[in-house]
Amino acid sequence: MIKKGTEREDRKTEKVLFLWDRLIRGGAVTRKELTEAFGVNIRTASRYLAEIRKYLDMRAEQDGIRRELYYDRSRKVYRIKELENEMISPDELFAIGKILLASRAFHKKELESLLDRLTQSAVLGTDKKEVQQYIRSELFDYRDPAHEEPDVHMLWTIAGAVRSHHVLSFDYRRQGEKCTRPHRVCPEGVLFSEYYFYMLGIPENKEKISKENTRVYRLDRMSRLSDTGESFTVNYGGRLREGVFKNSIQYMYGGKPEHIRFLYRGPSVEAVLDRLPTAKAEAQENGSFLITDEIRGDGILMWLLSQGSRVKVLAPAELREKWLKEAEAICRENKSGR
Repeated sequence: MIKKGTEREDRKTEKVLFLWDRLIRGGAVTRKELTEAFGVNIRTASRYLAEIRKYLDMRAEQDGIRRELYYDRSRKVYRIKELENEMISPDELFAIGKILLASRAFHKKELESLLDRLTQSAVLGTDKKEVQQYIRSELFDYRDPAHEEPDVHMLWTIAGAVRSHHVLSFDYRRQGEKCTRPHRVCPEGVLFSEYYFYMLGIPENKEKISKENTRVYRLDRMSRLSDTGESFTVNYGGRLREGVFKNSIQYMYGGKPEHIRFLYRGPSVEAVLDRLPTAKAEAQENGSFLITDEIRGDGILMWLLSQGSRVKVLAPAELREKWLKEAEAICRENKSGR
């Protein structure tokens, strides 16, 4: 037979845990809410709040993170201070959700699960349902990308190999090919760009492990990935920095760096500088801008062609020649009517 005192103590513990769960998720409560929800008086509700304060003090001694249960006089509620700096707010989650939806990196089912879990575990405050409604309205019309679902476990394996400097073994299917080929690569980093995740790495058979020999591998074309556990030597002076690499490349087309110059006559030079984050723009007397930058690979050609007559390529000569030939080919194809 359960003693009445033990039963009362169990109910008290249950109520305090319920209160803790609400507060630690960024929620807020009033004394009146506590008295009505728990069927207790104001004095008992205050004791529950005191238990929370006591527990927060104990946690602070253990993990060194100071949190405080305080009374927000402007809203007349109790909440835990400092959680605002630890959790994602509704407006931040809304922005993250819009970015994930626009990236089209995941298939709908996985994206829906990811956003639901993010909402459940990270949102601060009581606006969770409102955020979910905003996101679900756009998710309803979401269409799966044409590429295969990215394997996030594979992504994490690559990240671990980058950190440990371990050679990776995998099969890879190049663009336009049906069969895969075996590869052994010294991984340097992971990037996301234009709908896809990529691994940056240097083939193991290269004599020199340096950023000049970096290759780009699309994650959804990789299979049978494994960390060999075999170490490779990293030259820290010449090691690849993912952020710097991303700033100097377009559409993930690798290549040697080269200095480019072109004139831009469009309505928004800011859009050019967002696309080319390391570029410099110099205003010209005719209203155009001289854009200079150091870029890797032929991806820049694709972007320049997308700008039509708003750009005029000046240098290097080889890039200008490619740009002119492509533009002439476009004109010929359209004139022929085919």
